[in-house]
Order: sequence, then C-alpha cells, then structure tokens
Amino acid sequence: MQVTGTRQREAWLAREFPPVEKVTSGIWSIPVPIPDSPLRYVLSYLIEHDSGFLMVDTGWNHPESWRVLQAGLAECEIPMTAITAVVITHVHPDHHGLSARVAEESGAWIGMHEREANFLTVNMNRVGMALNKMGSYLDWTGAPQDHLTEMAARRENRPGPMAMPDRLIAHGDRIDVPGVALRAIWTPGHSPGHLCFYDETRDLLLTGDHVLPRITPNISSYERTSTALADYLQSLEALQGMQPAEVLPAHEYRFADLDDRLTHLTEHHAERLAEIAAVLKPDEGQSAWQIAAQVTWSRPWSAITGFPRQAAIGEVVSHLQYLAAAGQATLADVDGVGRWSLA
Repeated sequence: MQVTGTRQREAWLAREFPPVEKVTSGIWSIPVPIPDSPLRYVLSYLIEHDSGFLMVDTGWNHPESWRVLQAGLAECEIPMTAITAVVITHVHPDHHGLSARVAEESGAWIGMHEREANFLTVNMNRVGMALNKMGSYLDWTGAPQDHLTEMAARRENRPGPMAMPDRLIAHGDRIDVPGVALRAIWTPGHSPGHLCFYDETRDLLLTGDHVLPRITPNISSYERTSTALADYLQSLEALQGMQPAEVLPAHEYRFADLDDRLTHLTEHHAERLAEIAAVLKPDEGQSAWQIAAQVTWSRPWSAITGFPRQAAIGEVVSHLQYLAAAGQATLADVDGVGRWSLA
C-alpha cells in the first residue's frame, strides 16, 4: 500500500488536524472533527458537477463540526448553496449527522442505500426501542451491569434523529448529477447498506469506512443472528482487481494499491477467527464477554472502556457467528446468555 495523502498522514502522526485539500481537478476533501473520538475526524468530499457540487458524507452533528465544515467550504470557495446532492456511505453519526442541516441550508437531496434507511427507521430514529433492544443484546453477550449502565447513558445522550433519504441508491446506480460518472458499489459489513462510490472519470474510489489505510474497520454484530463478517469478507473480495488510481477513505489519509490493503484486511480477519477459535472450549460454553477478555486487542482488555469496549464485543460476536456458520462453533442460550463452545 502506498500513501498518497502525505500531508494528511503527517498530520495524523503529529496528532494535528489535517488540511483542507484539493485532491484533483473537481474534488476537494474537508476534514470535519468528531468530538471526543480517537478517529478525530471524518473526511467529507466535494465533487464538482455541471450545475453545482455533490457532497459525500457530512460529519458529526455538533456546533464545532458545523463551524469547521463551513470554514472548509469557504476555503474551497464553495458556497453551501452550491451543494445540490448529499450521498451517504452509511448512516453512522460521524458520517450522516450533519446531513439534515446541509440539506436545509442548501436545498440538496439526500441519498443512501435502502438498508441504511431501514436501519435509521428501526434503530437510530426510535431511541426507546433502540435502548430496549441494546439492553437485551448486552444481557445476551454476558456484559456486566456497569457496562449496561454506561451504554444506556451514552445512547440517551447521543445526537437526535438523523435525516431520512430523499432518494435510495442501489448497487450499480449512477448518481444522478450532470457531468459526473459516479457509480455506487454496495459493500455491506461495517453497516448493512454501506456504499462505496467509484468516480469512473478520474479512476478514484471513495471507500467510506469499508477500507481504511491503517485502521481495521469495526465489523460488529448487534443481533443474535447475523452475517456481518461474511458480508464484509465478500465485499472485500468484490473489490479485488479493481485497483483504482487512488483510494479516498473517510478517515486517516488517501492511498493507492487497493488490492494490497484488501489482502491485509482479509488476512487480519483470518487471524482473528483463528484466535477466537483457539479460545473456545469443546465442553464449556463461554459468553461473548468472557471470550473478548481473552482476545488480543491494541491495549489490555481492562483498559478498554465505553464505546470501544462495546465495539470490541460486537466484533467478537460477528466472528463467533461466522465460526458457527462454518461448523466450527456452537451456540446455546443458557439463562438468557449466549454460550459459545468449540464444535
């Protein structure tokens, strides 16, 4: 993999905020801060077309994020009113949080995959239902009470309902703006309806959170049955051989040689599956929480708290479900807790 966003990478290593950049003719990247997050920022992209600009992802709904986005547009000399379309890679709040405000200020339409719209309806925009559902899920994973209390408080303080789409975007669709050949590629895994966008004219791939240059995207399952990891691995395979001139991710920095990065991501999950399988016991069921505590993380399990711990649990569950589908693990519900064993 070759880093092409060198100024972005230098800023990342120095723990500084990256610059607004003109990626190439007709495309700009604007970093939008994510408050209190190790990801630091999301990269919003502006693509010029015959009658204005298309925006890919908008950023977290926070006053400082909104201020920085406006400042970035001004630096690019792009008025908010020139934005005619907002397309969303996926509806996680750091990507979709400001979409309603951008649309209100500009008159732009909002587009996303149908499964993201469904996710908003069922999970994100019905807070009471989401709290009850998450509490039941956490009980099932064997999470202790202090974690349940912390996650409930976090969800109560999260940003409010996010914008529903004006248009749905399916796999293979050309985005309906004049003078731009931008094609949607459905890449489920990180979220059910995650989309990448391929600029056929410039040979650039905007990957959202599907492929990042350094971080392994979190592939979590928050359902008792899910194919999230299988979907993700299949989505990685579908991009093999594409080899765009440059990859424009939603976090960190731009890079080239997509195939190399796809291979590393696939290998990472193979290693993770093997590690989790090695933790399983043939005659003693363990909860997802117990298994997660035995898996290697970037820092000790005891030092991981809050949402990062929740993401870790979700990732362990997605890998356990993959192993179960492959006949390598079994699941039994014991007193409301899922107990996983080696098949």
